[in-house]
Amino acid sequence: MKEIVPELAVQDLAGAEKLLRDVFGFARDGDLLRLNDQRIALVQADGPRGHGGIDHLALAVNDTDAALAGFLAHGAVLEETTPDGPKEIAEFWAHGVRYAFLQGPEGARIELCAKRGTAAAPHRPGHDHIGIPCTDIAASAAFFTDLGAKPVAAFDLIRAEGTIAVRFLSAGQSVIELYAPPGHDAASLSAAPLWRGLRVLGTGRSATLTGPDGLHVTLL
Repeated sequence: MKEIVPELAVQDLAGAEKLLRDVFGFARDGDLLRLNDQRIALVQADGPRGHGGIDHLALAVNDTDAALAGFLAHGAVLEETTPDGPKEIAEFWAHGVRYAFLQGPEGARIELCAKRGTAAAPHRPGHDHIGIPCTDIAASAAFFTDLGAKPVAAFDLIRAEGTIAVRFLSAGQSVIELYAPPGHDAASLSAAPLWRGLRVLGTGRSATLTGPDGLHVTLL
């Protein structure tokens, strides 16, 4: 497994590409869009879409506040998950992370994420992770490890609403974040998701799979 490319399904392909180019800095890379080491596949949707089994794409930045200011200056809009700006998760990695969510094309969530207390983050925005909510995190982790992904870290976030299990796995140059929110019900997710599936490159196989919670995965 070399790379995971998320597929973003939109009704207006030209408008989506323009937003990703003008606001986020993506550029054409063959039939994909690229921002440094992050690639996206834009695909045509047949109708309105919502948030589904792939919740967000996270871009790594050095400084969330500075990066956010730059994106906002180019026309980005904060997403409802962080309407007042950046938040922090202290438990992640050595010193926590600071993050904010922006509205991508047609409302798709794009996260800015900076690891605190480290100089290892890229100087330019690039790949950080793909966020996938789960009803059964063990089953979801097993699905990806069976494809060749490797566990990187496990966190259990203690919150007022309950414990949120979070697991990070690496897949070549890509990282998957699996998380199980308390009371998460896959039936409540959109049947027509914006981030509609994953293209997994470099597996040596060619197949279309349906993973846990109806996750659509294409092996290439």
